[in-house]
Amino acid sequence: MATTMAPKVGHGDGEGATSKGTESKALLEMVQLLVAQGVKQVPEKFIQPEHIRRTVHEVGAVCSDMIPVIDMAGLDGDNKDQVMADVAKACEEWGFFQVVNHGVPPVLMQEIQQVSKDFFALSPEEKEVNKIKPGTSVGYGRLFETGKTVANWVDRITIWSYGEQSRAEPCMPPKPERFRQVVDEYSEAVVKLCMRLIETLSTTLGLEPHILGEHINVKTVGLRTSFNYYPPCPQPELVLGIMPHADTSFVTVLQQDETPGLEIEKDGQWILVPPVKDAFVVNIGDLLQIVSNGKYRSVMHRVLVNNTVGRYSFPNFFMPPKETVIQPVKELLSETNPPLYRSLKFAEYISGFYVKPLTGRRLIDSFLLTPSES
Repeated sequence: MATTMAPKVGHGDGEGATSKGTESKALLEMVQLLVAQGVKQVPEKFIQPEHIRRTVHEVGAVCSDMIPVIDMAGLDGDNKDQVMADVAKACEEWGFFQVVNHGVPPVLMQEIQQVSKDFFALSPEEKEVNKIKPGTSVGYGRLFETGKTVANWVDRITIWSYGEQSRAEPCMPPKPERFRQVVDEYSEAVVKLCMRLIETLSTTLGLEPHILGEHINVKTVGLRTSFNYYPPCPQPELVLGIMPHADTSFVTVLQQDETPGLEIEKDGQWILVPPVKDAFVVNIGDLLQIVSNGKYRSVMHRVLVNNTVGRYSFPNFFMPPKETVIQPVKELLSETNPPLYRSLKFAEYISGFYVKPLTGRRLIDSFLLTPSES
């Protein structure tokens, strides 16, 4: 792994200092700065409850080789049917799989990782220029911190990298200088991959390749990209990089570096998703679970940290505009397979997610129809 520059520590005189030339309380609590200051004990706000800590490192790499890896080059070859069957099985049994030969150039994947490292190597003051603003969900900082929730051991900048939302909520950092150019090229390539995945998933559901995309009005869908940095933690057994949760997307396409950390929940156990060179991790989001009427299910996942090396990851969330109506595809419904979920706008769903975020509970269950309603 390339060496990451230590952040330039500012000259604030204590937590909560807000005078000119000092860091704000929020800035002082960014994980990267805590580590740079040599913290030996994890601050209380990051310590997970014991019932969550008990499961950390419980399973790990023991079962990790079972995560399906799909060679997307096979979709254009003679064994296309077998690849489709493998994708369907991965969606039904895991909700997660990795893809190789996916069409995103490896050099572009390397560049996105480098500009991310360059961003986190900026001074705290330079990064805070991009801090999350009230009423938005993009920018630099950790979302969901209310004082009532445990903080995740992660620093992050989130942007709309593609689509109409990227113009409605612009948050492209001015530094590093190549950030915008690399992100524009990267997001365009990732969106093409997402489009191919949507066509593939449509086919594996027994639909024509275009049906799923038409149902979700795929041409209006945007890409929300997070740049996550998980610094080394002096007490990793007490914290989580990200709490257990399921994604709000149709699909999420994740690039992770060579440091393990992502785990998924399957059959009551936590299973490590091993880094595979030049691969993306693909997972089913809640919206696709609704649209597929439960055929493909989103899966709870979390991120662990360690005490020796930092980890970078780049999740790309394929998400619709807020006014998009989310409901099961009618072609999948019948008398024996009635709708499981009520129709709703994405705005309603995302509002629920921000009210009760990352709590370990399944927000999607609140949109289930009762037997009498279906």
